[in-house]
Amino acid sequence: MLDDVYRSQPSTRVRNPLYRYRFHNTSSEISPFTMTPSSTNGMIQSTAPGEFTHRCATVPFDSIYNITEDLCRGRFSSVKKCIKKDTPDQIFAAKIVKKRNIQHALNELRIFQLSHKHPNFVTLYQVFDLPTEAIFILEYAKQGDLQLALELEGCLEESQAIHVTRQVLDAVAFLHENNVVHLDIKPQNILLMEKWPSTQVKLCDFGLSRVLTNQRLLEMSGTTDFLAPEVVNYEPLTCATDMWNIGVLIYVLVTGHTPFGGTTKLDTQSNITHCVLDFPKDLFEKISKKCIDLIKKLIVRIPKHRITVNESRKHPWLCFTEDSILTNSLDDDEEDDDNNTALSTNQPDNQYENNNLLK
Repeated sequence: MLDDVYRSQPSTRVRNPLYRYRFHNTSSEISPFTMTPSSTNGMIQSTAPGEFTHRCATVPFDSIYNITEDLCRGRFSSVKKCIKKDTPDQIFAAKIVKKRNIQHALNELRIFQLSHKHPNFVTLYQVFDLPTEAIFILEYAKQGDLQLALELEGCLEESQAIHVTRQVLDAVAFLHENNVVHLDIKPQNILLMEKWPSTQVKLCDFGLSRVLTNQRLLEMSGTTDFLAPEVVNYEPLTCATDMWNIGVLIYVLVTGHTPFGGTTKLDTQSNITHCVLDFPKDLFEKISKKCIDLIKKLIVRIPKHRITVNESRKHPWLCFTEDSILTNSLDDDEEDDDNNTALSTNQPDNQYENNNLLK
């Protein structure tokens, strides 16, 4: 029984600087293919065989592309840098996925089809359907992912964090308008297309994304540090689950640390379900109160109490200019800095609906 990990107080918290490790996702690398399709809750169902035939290549992959280097590797997939043989200056990312669950692949492909005209989603160009694997030819991100930037820099300047957050919210708003939840928003799934400070960012990896229907959507998957309480407790997921992820993302961007890190995954999950959110002075003394306010409104234990994606887009923090961030001028009417020494948002246990982990 895993229930025993939940005590009357949250587990001991440890600082988890992101630049010390890359997240090891337990399921974003879920294999998107299987030989026997199943009706998974929230999956986009294939309505006709070969509906992506127009994107499937009819010639071998290696007759068109040369693989030049590995970019990243997971349990069921890998991403490699490749170039076109006839135009070597054209660079792409080849995502190679083992065929274990075809419905997950159709799920990701349909979302690519839905989002291909939006500027903040990575573009899918071509699909190679091989006997044991599929290869997605994707847009190449020149500057890598946001996780790499955090590993190099430790954290972002607040103006950079605002620039990234605005674009992520634009992408998520598009998904939510189409009744899709991403469920795996994290630095590793945000690509940087150009150098700072004016880089365009693009959301990628729709392996965990789901369409919201009248059925209850239940999932126990994702990256531990970014899991929402309802994921840990195996409760229904909604658009609000993405908003928790975005709150954690902002916290990470401006500090380089995760808000609920524990010494083990179970400790981290315990901290998440207790949802005692701290803003240590050494991490937040130079961060604007508007930023802290937005984080507080997103990292909320009960999903219906979190602000929506459109409410987040209108938040004053995202209206900051670089000059106002540097002077913190919009905070003049807020509480004194002394109150920022040990800010926390305590949400007592009587607000919990269910503290059971998926067994």
